[in-house]
Amino acid sequence: MFFQMAAVGPMFGQLGYFYKFAGKEIADKRPLERYQAETKRLLGVLETRLDGLPWIMGDDYTIADISLLGWVAQSDRFYGARDLVEFDSLERLPAWLERCLARPAVQRGLDIPKRPG
Repeated sequence: MFFQMAAVGPMFGQLGYFYKFAGKEIADKRPLERYQAETKRLLGVLETRLDGLPWIMGDDYTIADISLLGWVAQSDRFYGARDLVEFDSLERLPAWLERCLARPAVQRGLDIPKRPG
């Protein structure tokens, strides 16, 4: 949880700000480059952690997975930064994300509030 709160959340959030929101208007691209590099590094930490494990803490889906799921998923779905952080160059993390997204409770959570149409 501390890893998500102290590293993933703040860094992914800054990446989103500088890539998708008002930060993209800043002429100096060093902040974006810094958060891009740090996000890639953190994704690499998660990739390494998943070596031989189905879930972040081992054999069971835990709050650790839940806390990281939103940030990892939204770096692509909301921020559109999948290519920017080279997500598809990873092997274990995309598979972990698919396992998370396939969970019925996660699907129900993603559908709140019910989207029109």
